[in-house]
Parts: sequence; C-alpha cells; structure tokens
Amino acid sequence: MAAGSCDVSDACDELGIQAVRTGALRPLWPECPAICGALTTVRLEPGAGTPLGELLDVLAGARDRLVLVDLRGRVDLQCWGTVLATAARHFGVRGALVNGAARDVDGLRELGFATYARGVYPGAMRGRLEITAVGEPVELDGYVVDLDSVAVADASGIVFLPSDRVDEALALADSLRGREGARLQAIAGGADPRTVLVEAAPKR
Repeated sequence: MAAGSCDVSDACDELGIQAVRTGALRPLWPECPAICGALTTVRLEPGAGTPLGELLDVLAGARDRLVLVDLRGRVDLQCWGTVLATAARHFGVRGALVNGAARDVDGLRELGFATYARGVYPGAMRGRLEITAVGEPVELDGYVVDLDSVAVADASGIVFLPSDRVDEALALADSLRGREGARLQAIAGGADPRTVLVEAAPKR
C-alpha cells in the first residue's frame, strides 16, 4: 500500500516540518483518485462576471500541477465542474482542490478527474463569480497554504507541505507505512497487540 496523507502527516511530525492539514475538502465520490502535486492557486469571489476565459488561462499554465481554487470556503456558490475539469485534463492538470463548492459530481466521476471540495452546489458559475487573485497564498481553516506547497490528498484528508521538504517527507512516509503494515500483519498472525504496538510506539 502506498503512503497516504496520514503517513505524510506523521512524517512531517517526526521531521518537524510545518504542514497545513485539513479534512474539510472531501473527495467528491468514493473512488476519487488520490493525488499529489505542486499548486497553482486562483481565487474567486461573488461578482457579476463570467470568469471562464480567465480560468482557462490559469489551467493552461498549470500543467502537471494541482489547481487550488479558492472560493473562501463558500458553499452557496460553485466554482468547479465538468467543463473546467475537461479543460484541465486537456492541459495536463493533475487534479482540483476546491475551497468551496463544486458541481457535476456524476460527470466528474465519469471523467475520472480527481476533485476534492468543501461541498456541492448545483447553480451555474456564469454571472455569479469573478477572479480576484491568481498565484497568491490561500487561507484554509485559519492556516495559510503557501505558494511553494505540495499537496497530498486522499480520502483521509489533505496535507500541504513545503516543496523543499517533500522528498524526505515522502521517503519517511513510505517507511512508516511499511513498518505499520508489518506490525498489523504480525497482529493478524496472532501476535499480542499490547506487545507489538506498545513496543513500537515512539519514545518521546
């Protein structure tokens, strides 16, 4: 089993890496793929604009990255659906993290484009939103996600960590996952959990 957000979070704890964690942005369907990548950020706010063209330009510059779409946590508007996801796939974007609401869940599932969001809302974007910032830090649940962050997202949550610490964090996360798997296998094989788990607990 590959290391996930929980393993990366634990690795950040052990390495003293300052990471931003959230469970508020959820995968929009049960089989939504896990994703990992550097961030491109764009912020939208209520307005009478039609930001599709500007959003397409942002996506065109986000190849091999994740796009963090910031609606400041609002779920009474939506800023992501199958139209943008189809364009994002064309441009080579890895996935979308939406600090707000998305729509077209069935279409996103059929497309297979990984999307994590705070909620869902069926209304159209047209005439309701405008872009107010591109390439700026994002405030998320009282913490700031910096532009140099890399996100690791799966069904257990999202971890944002500095890009210059990613390699060591992922390496340790893989090691932690392997060690935990071995302990759980030992318990499944009949070992006493009190012995296996207590002896393995870090001494602090």
